[in-house]
Amino acid sequence: MLTRLGIEGKMCSISVINASYNDAAVRMLKDSFSFHKKNIHLNGKLFHVRCCTHILNLLVHDGFSENKDVIDNVRESVNHIIASTMHLTMFSDIVKQLQLPNKRLILDYCTRWNAIYAMLSCVLEFKDIFLRYGQRDTSYKHLSSDENWVRVEESIKELLMEKSLSEEL
Repeated sequence: MLTRLGIEGKMCSISVINASYNDAAVRMLKDSFSFHKKNIHLNGKLFHVRCCTHILNLLVHDGFSENKDVIDNVRESVNHIIASTMHLTMFSDIVKQLQLPNKRLILDYCTRWNAIYAMLSCVLEFKDIFLRYGQRDTSYKHLSSDENWVRVEESIKELLMEKSLSEEL
């Protein structure tokens, strides 16, 4: 295959996401080089490079673990609204009644750690709408108390503090 791609003898390392199935694939590729007596630079010591971005993502998500219940509560709340056209319509009606700018709810992505902050701050802008929505929809149980909102605000402050500290470094 490397011959078909025109990279035979030109490959010195491979970088893949940190997953056990990738370890096995890299090991098989390295064995294939050895079997066909192809030279691997530095005897393959630097052949498999771990993905630094993935490692950083894992570290950041580990740091979010203190606020995991708050983040999960917000994520479930946003999911509850956007998963149903009826819920979204009811939510949009409240936004119109309060004459707020027509902004959209943001749901985070597990691969984008900065999206957690965006989701939390967006939800905080809709605090009054969520409180009113909870009065109209009896199936909505996620951000139903003032204590929940205090924890969302604290989580955002912690994230901002961490962000400013990392920018100073």
